[in-house]
Amino acid sequence: MPLNCEFSTVKALPAVAIVALRGAIDPITISELQKSLLRVSGKGFRTLVLDLGEIRYINSAGLSYLVNLSDQLNARGGALLLANAQPKVKVVFDLMGVGQFFKLHKTVGAALVTVAEGRRKRLRRQA
Repeated sequence: MPLNCEFSTVKALPAVAIVALRGAIDPITISELQKSLLRVSGKGFRTLVLDLGEIRYINSAGLSYLVNLSDQLNARGGALLLANAQPKVKVVFDLMGVGQFFKLHKTVGAALVTVAEGRRKRLRRQA
């Protein structure tokens, strides 16, 4: 199953890209996902919100990539947020033990609220 990626942004959060994924995240599609997300992060987006609503399958290689991507974004002062995961995908996260590593947001909107709240907290600390 191929992987499709669609990107969007929110004016109020200029360093955040929303990436809607459709298909599967597995060894066959990881390189495609890496290229797509590298293009996005190369445009200055430090925080990515992945909309997993149309992801029907993910395996351990896909999870490993997401963990590594999260580490890379965190090192640059950003974050990786996951949203809208289907029940089958949530089960894989839990079985592989990464359910605690990632907070799975119910919606993209909920993930964006988390980003905005984190931004407000950082601004208050700087003031």
